[in-house]
Amino acid sequence: MLNSSKNKIKIFFFIPSLRAGGAERVVSFVAQKIDKSKFDTTLFVIGSNKDATFKVPDVNVVFLNHDRVSRSFGTVYKTIKNGKPDIVFGTIGHVNIMLGLCKIFFSKTIFIGREVNVISKLAEVQHIKATLPPWLNKYLMHKLDVMVCQSIDMAEDIKQLSNFPEDKIAIINNPISDKYQLKTELRDKSEPVKLITVGSLSGRKGHLRILEVLKDLKIPFSYTIVGNGELKDEIFSVIKQYGLADKVTHIPFSNEVSTLLQQHDIFLLGSFVEGFPNVLLESCAVGTPVVAFNAPGGINEIIIEDVNGFIAEDQNEYLDKIVHAVSKDWNLAEVRNAVVSRYNESKIIADYENLFLSKTNN
Repeated sequence: MLNSSKNKIKIFFFIPSLRAGGAERVVSFVAQKIDKSKFDTTLFVIGSNKDATFKVPDVNVVFLNHDRVSRSFGTVYKTIKNGKPDIVFGTIGHVNIMLGLCKIFFSKTIFIGREVNVISKLAEVQHIKATLPPWLNKYLMHKLDVMVCQSIDMAEDIKQLSNFPEDKIAIINNPISDKYQLKTELRDKSEPVKLITVGSLSGRKGHLRILEVLKDLKIPFSYTIVGNGELKDEIFSVIKQYGLADKVTHIPFSNEVSTLLQQHDIFLLGSFVEGFPNVLLESCAVGTPVVAFNAPGGINEIIIEDVNGFIAEDQNEYLDKIVHAVSKDWNLAEVRNAVVSRYNESKIIADYENLFLSKTNN
């Protein structure tokens, strides 16, 4: 029996913040777009309104005003106890663990986590600070009723890493929003090719190996880097060292990513690991093909070779793929359709709705 009035399924979504992260945007998007005639949704933001970088219209958004997820358990517990939701949905590892702890106290409520990383590979490329002993993390994660994984790689990783039951895993890819529209102008091949990367300036994103390749690129180009992060100084030191300063433009943050992607010719992804990179979907959706390194996290699901981009195994091949991508006459509509046909918002939102309905009808 549902707790909600009018037979709606009552869902509480929990996210750490409304900053620019992909995980927060996806969950906010799901909360915003699912059928309000079937679902009564509230989006709880553990952080503060002053940190928000985007708005979520048509959703009841409540800020819990905690500076850390680890300090918010009492508030989250009381919120669930007083609100009596049918489903509690969270995303990102530390939120998932906290919701696993909550499950102990609310056995009749369905708790769903959403993983955002291929954890074993991420641990190889950056330090992951453990706040709890591994056995306790595993115990609390296993308390969740469902874990949503964004890619096949992620699902396989979580099964192998923590022996998470396969029948409790749901693979739901990220959606591409309708706001990303196909660009209307083809590339002017008499002009230098315009390359772009969007992502945090962190080691896992692989900016340094992209620069290693670009220093050997002989064709005329410009390169726009969108994002900020802890490796900014090192990245721009390397740019200067390689003599690329006059070719590189840095935009620390933008709310106009779709426009920037439309204005460029090729998207470069250097990541060593991803979850299911939204920016690849967004780039292809506007007709800008991708050159990426082969890395776990859905990249080989998104990119269809020679249709919406290329995947390279090493830096030499990456350089060859850029040259090939520059010379190729891309069918912009095919680049877009390669992602929109598989990851459009109607399909992905239906996947989430079906998951929620299946868990409350049992």
